[in-house]
Amino acid sequence: MQVELDLAEFLTEKERENFHPSLVRMMDKATGRVVPCQFSPHRSYRRLRGTLSWIMPNEAQTELKVNVSKSQVSPCPGEGTVIWDRGDSQLEVFLNREHVTSYIFNEAYERPFLYPLTGPDGLPVTRSVPNFGDHPHHKGIGLAVGDVSGQKGKPGIDFWGLGTMGDPGQGRVVHQAFTQLEQGPVFARIREENIWRQNDELEDPTEPRTRWKVKNEGEILLTEERTITVWNVSPLRIIDMHTILTPACEEVVLNADVEKKETAKENGPLTIRVADNMRGTAEGTIVNSEGGRTEKECWGRRARWVDYYGPVVPGGPVNGVAAMDHPSNIRHPTGWHVRDYGLFAANPFYSKKPEWPDQGPVHLSEAKGDRLVFIYRIYVHRGDEKQGKVEQKWQDWVNPPEAVTE
Repeated sequence: MQVELDLAEFLTEKERENFHPSLVRMMDKATGRVVPCQFSPHRSYRRLRGTLSWIMPNEAQTELKVNVSKSQVSPCPGEGTVIWDRGDSQLEVFLNREHVTSYIFNEAYERPFLYPLTGPDGLPVTRSVPNFGDHPHHKGIGLAVGDVSGQKGKPGIDFWGLGTMGDPGQGRVVHQAFTQLEQGPVFARIREENIWRQNDELEDPTEPRTRWKVKNEGEILLTEERTITVWNVSPLRIIDMHTILTPACEEVVLNADVEKKETAKENGPLTIRVADNMRGTAEGTIVNSEGGRTEKECWGRRARWVDYYGPVVPGGPVNGVAAMDHPSNIRHPTGWHVRDYGLFAANPFYSKKPEWPDQGPVHLSEAKGDRLVFIYRIYVHRGDEKQGKVEQKWQDWVNPPEAVTE
């Protein structure tokens, strides 16, 4: 749950001067119990205006009281969320002392991604990295697009594959800076700036790296603001991914197929690769919100969510990874590139018939101030889609209870 608050109107001048976000407390008026909450000041305002977030353990909490303490209260050791910067281009995220995931932004990889993602039974629900099996570019959870062109009528750059250095037909998503790292009792949040950059064309890419000579510099096609929020709902996992893509050149076209070969099905933006034993070719099952089961009934089909569940390891517990498409996303409900070998990706661009809906390319104009926003939720649960209440969780996400301030 979240609500926008301007605390200035409730505080004295002295309280406003001494205010710190960690002083905000919430209580269930009926029981007097403390409800974990987290106040996030807006970046464009002073610290007193922002978003108050909390997790409702049950629907019986109908009236909650918010107050601002006079002194900070130390939480119990290990409670809440922690983001630890390892110093090697990885951020580790902990929930109540348990390592849940890492955000890897090392330029040795073709794009930043979350890996591993540990499920409710302590086992990783994402495939091992590095992996030398099929599709080694499928790493954890990330964002990728298979065809991004900087000019109408010009072949696009591949931001889906391995991003081979020296190949100007491929590109890489390059981390620039973190603009926010927030941790607290309710969530951990990572906000960063990235660029989507075409690879430099090298005179001779077979030369040792120290001898590389750039023939033509690659073009920056997109800038991105990415926000990842990991909610403290252990043992379950809920991760929100919010990305804003803005053209960095006069015009950007996503998945135009100017060569008339066939639009790229290898498109995200959201991409997930599940653990090997959860694959449809092993012990896993694919289901979607519209009643489809198996790859045959889910590949290319429009759906509000897709759930991939199965024993995480042979003879082990059944976990599911559900990917959810937000109603505000372009062409919602999106088509899904979901395969028995363990990949699933939300794909609003591909349009091959008969399975896929009418979708096609997306044009972004720098002059018009265009930008493309995607919001996704990843929900990791125990059991199948019914035991995990995936449909209810999607409804809770897009139709949250109304919060009223008095």
